[in-house]
Amino acid sequence: MKPIHVCLILGLCVSPIANKFLFVDSEHMTNFRLRRFPKKKNTYGLKEIDDALKQAKLERHHDDVLRLNLLKIILFFLLPNKGRNVWVKYVDLVDDLQQFNKFSWGEQVYNFLWSQIMEFGVYRSVADKNRIKLYHCTDVPGC
Repeated sequence: MKPIHVCLILGLCVSPIANKFLFVDSEHMTNFRLRRFPKKKNTYGLKEIDDALKQAKLERHHDDVLRLNLLKIILFFLLPNKGRNVWVKYVDLVDDLQQFNKFSWGEQVYNFLWSQIMEFGVYRSVADKNRIKLYHCTDVPGC
């Protein structure tokens, strides 16, 4: 399966620029991040996003509400992970909605799915080895 197949299946837009983040003016990006996430971190969790979303709704800042909801979509649907954290590069990316729409989401989703498949293969091989040990231990008295 190739990245284009994942894009077609999921209906994602694909950017002609592969493996490159499309950045905008750094001052403009940090304004959103500073407004909503004052602590400088590499990742932001779901609780931080929810708190920022509540604050943006109270302030009636509709653009930030949209951006924060996009972060939640990334976190839950596009690139879900066990830790429920979103990288700071995606926080910067949602600041410019045109660049967000041009971003190669299909490739990112494909790479994420591929890494999950490979991780599952490693998990299964370890589980199978443990099962074989279990079978051998039950056959040998005193094991």
